[in-house]
Amino acid sequence: MSKGNKAQAGLLLTLISIPIFIGALDLTVVSAVLPHVILDLEIPIQTGLDDAAWMVTGYLLAYSISMTFMGRLSDLYGRRQVYLIALVVFAFGSYLVAVADTWPTQLALRTYYMLFPGRPDVSFVTLYAMIAARMIQAFGAGTMVPVGMAMVGDIFGVGNRARALGIIAAVDTAGWVVGHLYGGIVVRFWDWRMIFLINLPICAVAFVFIWYKLRKVPQEKSKGNMDWLGTLLIAGSLTMLNIGLGSTSEGSTGSSLESQTGLPENAVPLLIGSGVFLLLFLWWQNRAKYPLVDLSLFKLKNYLPASVANFLVGFSLFVAIANVPLFINSLIATTLVQGAWDSGWMLSALTVPMAIASILGGWLSDKRGYRFPATVGLIVAVFGFILMTSWTAETSYTTMALHLLFCGIGLGLTMAPIAAAIVNTSPSDQRGTSSALVIIFRLIGMTIGISSITTYGLRRAEVISKQLLSIAPDINEISQIAVEVTERVIRETFIIAGIVAAIAILPTIFLKNQNKGDLKNVREHN
Repeated sequence: MSKGNKAQAGLLLTLISIPIFIGALDLTVVSAVLPHVILDLEIPIQTGLDDAAWMVTGYLLAYSISMTFMGRLSDLYGRRQVYLIALVVFAFGSYLVAVADTWPTQLALRTYYMLFPGRPDVSFVTLYAMIAARMIQAFGAGTMVPVGMAMVGDIFGVGNRARALGIIAAVDTAGWVVGHLYGGIVVRFWDWRMIFLINLPICAVAFVFIWYKLRKVPQEKSKGNMDWLGTLLIAGSLTMLNIGLGSTSEGSTGSSLESQTGLPENAVPLLIGSGVFLLLFLWWQNRAKYPLVDLSLFKLKNYLPASVANFLVGFSLFVAIANVPLFINSLIATTLVQGAWDSGWMLSALTVPMAIASILGGWLSDKRGYRFPATVGLIVAVFGFILMTSWTAETSYTTMALHLLFCGIGLGLTMAPIAAAIVNTSPSDQRGTSSALVIIFRLIGMTIGISSITTYGLRRAEVISKQLLSIAPDINEISQIAVEVTERVIRETFIIAGIVAAIAILPTIFLKNQNKGDLKNVREHN
């Protein structure tokens, strides 16, 4: 690639990355906005907090579902067109969130009065309008990630593609890392609506430049039609999986089903339904003339091992992300404000090195192949998790940050080679679908990780508490017992995350080490 071509490719990569960064930013920015929204709308904490949490849950759900089929649409109808549509959808959703308490609420109220008797609570109507707007936002943001990755595959050759994918991973990570801090700064000086309104001029400028600069990027479009039945089946499976794993134990019945599974009774049918829909999806993909996901791709070298490793990395990553604030708020911080502040800074010790290491992992992947950075990264991550199993309430923040540094560097090193192994192995007319699968496998791993670890933690806490109380029943020792229970449970979950990361090393060993072989794999598949 000549210097002029490198500069042009770098500019295109920057243009693709900016909207992805903004979309990732809005994934976590709502954590700073939510308290202000609840106060503004006068939503009672006791009855409205679960509904308000859907501003986060709904975003994640729509974010995941959009990836299942929009990558395929970009293969069929053009990545630039689909990316620009996603950008418009994201901007429109941002606008709707900002003005949700005006005409969207009035429109919803008029519709309600036409269909139902009675008068609903206006505050909750506004909240539901905001949740719907957030899901529209997420639909656009979720589309931009896999389509952007696929465009990187069109722009960069095999020898430079992993580095570019590493930059995309770093940008995406950086967005959701700084989202909470960015939101906190904005709401300190301006109204919370400004967080969403500021997206509009950024999206407008990005739209113009992307429309103009990417018009000559070549793409081999896929033949066939969209598999809408397959889309409905996989979307239904993901929806039930997310809602089922996110179910709370509030209003639990204490049934034998709950005691056996550790899950709320209403979650079990949803998880069974998710599995049934997944099996139907796989059955249909083998029968469909133009499937949403060509299952024969998993027969290509690198595709299956990289997908398995990606799922396991997602599991381990979210255990670390969830445990750090839990540990600090439960054992160290004395106030909620201090806990939020300390957790944010401590998480940056994990996520900032992870973002930087993802770029390094891409560079190493281009130079040494996929296996070396992915395997070394996971070994470093396992070492980090081993160090984290030594945490106690007396552990200093400096020590914790050092341990998180190892974990972040290790997980970051794996992201680009795993993504490149999948994207490079894919036929050029299926890069959108493959890029979506990269993100979906990681998101499913993260979802299952936090749910299973939460269930395990609650059950272990109950067992350990009973053991310690039987030994030291003195009422004065209960607070110390609570600290010891929390320490032990969190340390055990770090052990589990480390074991999962160690298991992920196995599939990375089977990654083909030379990028040159990818073109041969694609030709054989075609």
